Amino acid sequence: MSGPGEPSGDPSQHTDAVATAVRQIEEFGDEIVADFTTLVDQLEDNAWWLSPIIGAAPVAALLETLDQIKNQIDEVLDIAGEVLAHDTPVISLINISFHWLTAVKQPVSGLVPQIQAYATENLAYWEGGTATHYKQQVLPPQVGAAGELSAKAGFISEWLYGIAQANVDYVTKLSDVMAGLAGKVAEAAVKAGTIIDIPWAISDLASLVGTLVETELRNLGGIAQRITEAGDNVRQIVSDRVDETKFPGGDWPQAVQD
Repeated sequence: MSGPGEPSGDPSQHTDAVATAVRQIEEFGDEIVADFTTLVDQLEDNAWWLSPIIGAAPVAALLETLDQIKNQIDEVLDIAGEVLAHDTPVISLINISFHWLTAVKQPVSGLVPQIQAYATENLAYWEGGTATHYKQQVLPPQVGAAGELSAKAGFISEWLYGIAQANVDYVTKLSDVMAGLAGKVAEAAVKAGTIIDIPWAISDLASLVGTLVETELRNLGGIAQRITEAGDNVRQIVSDRVDETKFPGGDWPQAVQD
């Protein structure tokens, strides 16, 4: 059974979400590039026709605006490129966090009742100095060490899953950003199919893309901060590793000593 902050459900639910988002990011990226290229071609191919109508200077300004839009789009595409190049470690983190829960925490947490249980019912009637020593000096450290180890295993599972979940949120959010951007660029490309509408198509796109990119990159930055903060928790893991409160000398408390 998983605790708060630990993996829950089936790992495929999370890995499938990442795979879907990554596929969409790649598809939206291709659409953005194709439609923006169409928009640029529309202006360049019809500049000779527009210049006598709106003037050469406004046409040049439209070309500069397209360059600005391209720079903003490239910001998003660069992020997408990084995600596409590093999606495999995210999926691995998800699988590892679930595996840690079942392969480490679950069996370790089961040690406590096993340690406390007597091997036979007859031991319940065990008395004398040896029995007292065992019950007061040997058993409590064993139980404490097992409980501490279970807690550490749970923390590491939460830590791994926290990083994985933040990455999943980042990838799915980026997919949404790409979808929105692809839609705006596609609309502009269609609108620019009518030559007289090219200036308005570019102007409207510049306004929409500027707002979208600024806002959504800020949102992505917030999720990225979560990834950084989760990574910083490695200091807590190191602290737990060197904490010998329940493990004298860094070793498991021995039930039998020479």
